[in-house]
Amino acid sequence: MNRRPRVSASELTKAQVPCPPGVYAWYRDGGPIYVGTAGNLRARVWERHMGHGVVMTGSAFRRNVAAHLGIATSADIKARRHMPTRAEADAVVMWIRGCDVAWIVCPTKGDADDLEARMKAELMPPLTKL
Repeated sequence: MNRRPRVSASELTKAQVPCPPGVYAWYRDGGPIYVGTAGNLRARVWERHMGHGVVMTGSAFRRNVAAHLGIATSADIKARRHMPTRAEADAVVMWIRGCDVAWIVCPTKGDADDLEARMKAELMPPLTKL
């Protein structure tokens, strides 16, 4: 994955992200910070992770960024014990826009799941729970 072309999140468009299953990785300051899998890369990367809303229950990446920024724990956001404010959501969006993203298309979701597990073990990205 580290050799795949990366796209700056600040320049990413919906059309750039393919729809098939795959694995994706977010990078910050050149290093991998999050690895995930998707049955539909566009739906996961573009619609969930690049979202601007205050509800973050559908994106572990956004929740983990919020936790990294000290807003609330990922678990508290997912369980809705903490509802991010507009200012908190904007801080998460701005942080993500400072990242790059890369992906690998896979033939099936099962193949993507297998590749994701190997990549998490190899890259050990800090914002991904192993």
